[in-house]
Amino acid sequence: MADEKVYTQETIQENPLPITEGVVSFSESSSSSKETYSQSTVKEQSIPTKKIAVELIGSALNTKSRKILQEFQFTQMGAIQIGKYESGVSGDLRLSPNGIVARNSSGLTTFAIDGDTGNAVFAGTVQAGTLISGAVVVGDNTIVIDGENKRIIVNDGTVDRILIGLG
Repeated sequence: MADEKVYTQETIQENPLPITEGVVSFSESSSSSKETYSQSTVKEQSIPTKKIAVELIGSALNTKSRKILQEFQFTQMGAIQIGKYESGVSGDLRLSPNGIVARNSSGLTTFAIDGDTGNAVFAGTVQAGTLISGAVVVGDNTIVIDGENKRIIVNDGTVDRILIGLG
């Protein structure tokens, strides 16, 4: 064990700060114009405080659960698109003054509501507790439930075969 090295800490000598017995002047004089220039004094400034929008985030949005907690007002805009359509990956939803359109990842329109006419198209099941309608047309217009005229018509494509109600 003669090859072992022993390490001891190094002692650092104290170096006192330079003694400042006077105020150092940074004035500079110009011999040609006989004017004296000196460094100006900067007023004390406080450290700027960080401003955080606590009111909006804390009371209106929950960023952890990603939920909207209160009502927001929208400004008048051209349209809103939610999501980004990527074929085979994701669909999107578009809201505009002309209506609402949603499509799935295959690019098929799953529902659409026309803002001008009120016409609606749904690709899936429509379920409601109550349906109030003037007429319900099934398929290619061969079955019609006509609430306004109080009748049900079943047609074979040429002739009305079943007529229930007033003719």
